[in-house]
Amino acid sequence: MNRRQLLLVIGSVAMVVALMGAAIASVGAEEDDGRTKVVATFYPLAYMAERIGGERVSVTSLVPYNSELHSWQPAPQDMIRADRADLILYNGGPADAWLMSEVVPGIGADDKLIVNTTVGVQYISGGDEHEGEGGVDPHTWLSPKRALVQALNVYRALCEVDPNGSGYFAERFGALNRSLTLLDAEYEGLSNGSVSGIIISHAAFGYVAYDYGFEQHGAIGLSADQEPSITNMIKLVELMKEEGIYTVLVDPVYNDRYGQVLQAELERKTGSEVTVLSIHLALGPYEDEAGRADYVDQLASNLVSLKAGLGVG
Repeated sequence: MNRRQLLLVIGSVAMVVALMGAAIASVGAEEDDGRTKVVATFYPLAYMAERIGGERVSVTSLVPYNSELHSWQPAPQDMIRADRADLILYNGGPADAWLMSEVVPGIGADDKLIVNTTVGVQYISGGDEHEGEGGVDPHTWLSPKRALVQALNVYRALCEVDPNGSGYFAERFGALNRSLTLLDAEYEGLSNGSVSGIIISHAAFGYVAYDYGFEQHGAIGLSADQEPSITNMIKLVELMKEEGIYTVLVDPVYNDRYGQVLQAELERKTGSEVTVLSIHLALGPYEDEAGRADYVDQLASNLVSLKAGLGVG
């Protein structure tokens, strides 16, 4: 090894050490105030932990809010936070399979509770063989019926980690459970629409469609970082013409190019006006016209758009 190569190696090692030191310092600056440290893989689970845990928990989401789940990779500070957690919550399925394959093997798992919040939830296929084993649809949290099960699992996990807070958690879980139960009952009316299905930019609403009796047709499949094929776009336009579907649902957090293309193409081919409505993947709080919309707010907003898209009176 010549002198130049040696200097490059030393420089690379120094950079890695500096980055690790910065990550440790960043995480170390977070106050250890005696609260239960909860690490959730992404927003819906972090929301549930905060709603149920209240002042007795400190919650961190590994995936930044409103980020694409499928392309995210854990950084050194994420490993450190997971290592220091008392409770780790994950969704199960392919959405956050990286937790068990990339994070857990590198941390001390014996002193913490690691909980799959979809225990008791039956997975369905998303029809996309590129999305995890067998094309499993990971988007359970978008259906209030499935979210009820996940919230119960979060509640039980918090009681196990902090039994002294069980009474406090029970009261707060009851409030969240009532909100989700009410939404579940209201979503049941989606099967009464005049239209059989919805056109959506990202086919993430398979559980909602399955649980509440309608069909979804996506411009792209389960992963939001895909690109729509020309063949699929043509099929969707023909389907919209045949079924009389004149509404397109798009997540406002992501690029709405799919909805815009479908809107323009259908209006050009049919001469009919097409409406584009918002529907949320609920991967982070969202600032709407009424203010800050949290997870439950977004499920409620989705219901309004789904009713309009399906022709529910």
